[in-house]
Amino acid sequence: MKVRLLSATLLAFLLLAPPVVAQDAPQPGTVVVRYFECDLGATGEAIQFLNGNWRQVANELIEEGMLFDYGILTHAWGDEWNVIDYFVTESQAAFQEAWGELLRRLTPLDPEGEGVTRFTEICRRHKDNIYGVVPPPSEN
Repeated sequence: MKVRLLSATLLAFLLLAPPVVAQDAPQPGTVVVRYFECDLGATGEAIQFLNGNWRQVANELIEEGMLFDYGILTHAWGDEWNVIDYFVTESQAAFQEAWGELLRRLTPLDPEGEGVTRFTEICRRHKDNIYGVVPPPSEN
């Protein structure tokens, strides 16, 4: 049930993002999605990792306006990509800037790279996709 709710929430956000953004704010134009194939028995550990420093820094970037949103999704049934996180930004260039800043801030929080090493042990494969948000047709 939670997976359906999260999936429905993400889908609604992707489909309805332009109307829910303040009129004077830039509309989200890029969604970057990272898919991870994690050991099923360690999914909770993977989520804990992403909910730690990654979410903390992403939230800082949201507060500063570099990101519009960051979120984490999981599923218990489907394909092999069972842990997903996503970033919503104004453009692909804005994402690249936010990504560089995210990594710059994360490095001192895990200077030995132990967290990243463990994450890559339990989530052995990943793929990245960059999507452009298609605005609804004009009503003119």
